[in-house]
Amino acid sequence: MIIPFIIQRLQSVRILVIILISISFSVKADHYYGGYITYEHISGYMYKVTVVTYADNSKENSDRDSVEVTWGDGEKEFIQRVNNIGNGETVFPGIKKNIYIGTHTYSDSGNFQLVFIDDFRPFDIFNIEAGKSGTTLLYIDAIVPVEDSLIFCKNNAPSFLTEPFMFGRSGEDFTLSLTHYDVDGDSLVFKLTEPKARNAFSVPGYYFPDDVFIDSKTGLFTWEDPPFGNYVFAYEIEEYREGQLIGISIADFPVFLTSEYKNKGVFSDISSPLNNNHYHFNGPEVIDLIIDYENQDADSVFIEVFTGLEYSSHFRLTNSSFSTGTKALDTLEVNYFGEDNAHGNHIITFRAGNIYGSDTLFDYHSISLSTTSDTTWSCLIPPDIKDVVEITPIVDLFAITPNLFTESVWINLGENYENMSVEVFDMRGRSVARENSPESSTFKMHLHNLRPSMYFFVINRGSEVLTVLKSVKK
Repeated sequence: MIIPFIIQRLQSVRILVIILISISFSVKADHYYGGYITYEHISGYMYKVTVVTYADNSKENSDRDSVEVTWGDGEKEFIQRVNNIGNGETVFPGIKKNIYIGTHTYSDSGNFQLVFIDDFRPFDIFNIEAGKSGTTLLYIDAIVPVEDSLIFCKNNAPSFLTEPFMFGRSGEDFTLSLTHYDVDGDSLVFKLTEPKARNAFSVPGYYFPDDVFIDSKTGLFTWEDPPFGNYVFAYEIEEYREGQLIGISIADFPVFLTSEYKNKGVFSDISSPLNNNHYHFNGPEVIDLIIDYENQDADSVFIEVFTGLEYSSHFRLTNSSFSTGTKALDTLEVNYFGEDNAHGNHIITFRAGNIYGSDTLFDYHSISLSTTSDTTWSCLIPPDIKDVVEITPIVDLFAITPNLFTESVWINLGENYENMSVEVFDMRGRSVARENSPESSTFKMHLHNLRPSMYFFVINRGSEVLTVLKSVKK
């Protein structure tokens, strides 16, 4: 119930502008299947940023030859698609992979949040609030530590070596590994997290299904005995250097499960000196990793190997793989020469392909290797990555966010914000805060001194009241 004081003010004014916003969900809906962001240090404060999205390639009106990136320092920019001569490429039936690349030079140091956000996620996602997934934005981000590279250690985001195969059979265990590689040798830790939507809030009504896991060392995603339906997941990749968190990024992907899907095969245990799918080298050594994969129902099967070790001069890999039709065998010889400077684990993924006619279904198994490194850094480790430069959220015109706040709120006054003010009233009609000259159309009001209660935000232009908003301090 609006207090009489504010009702009296509203009854004495004439509404100047009424804005009606209609959104057609049929144009862009059911577009994005997921994606991620990576970055590479070029020099100084300059970084190359890559945004990868997976989209429905059956909808021409949702195809993007460029997308907008928020750099985290108050700047935004459209960056161009570069793969397949700028057209994107089909990686699985019905799914197009789009790679967008841009460079940005920051003017100062800080931990900046790179953000990509666009319309929309697929319809009929079971672990999002019913009826909301097809109108829920895809939001992916990464945090880049920007410091003076002559003093502080530079950082590059982990790369992704495999594609997210999103399809499986309900009731059959589902696995997926995107196989990460960190060129800086940082320790990587993987954690499941809730997918994000507008302003980095969790998607509406999201929940984790039962028996979903991610291996913290390898990033292998596993779902035991999954039910029928379409689901969405995300995980966080944390980078550590000498125990300091120096990078965070997100991978977002769906899983589509149906009882009509063909079944996959089974990996054997790896014949090797592994302990819980991990092996540690104490010095130069050669080990053999032997694994087989079998599927009696498939026309044929094969095994491929993906790992960042192929980029390391401290290792030599020799791989031998063959298939007898419905059974494949792979032997990977790992020759470690010593003096590896990586502090983190090296991930190796065995990807099995199950061939049914013209279709290939993929299955994954990942292990990790580590070495004893005495590397010391001649540069300083960047400051705590969690002290992130704040970015302006998306706020509708004459709207406020969040509706439940602790210290501050954001308000959008529109482009004609000059000569406008915002006055805050409590439930008794007392003025408790005021912003007379906002510096931008969307601005932040700090209200940490207010007591927990409901508050009314009166937006004025001169002496005229344009609208009243409300929010609750908890």
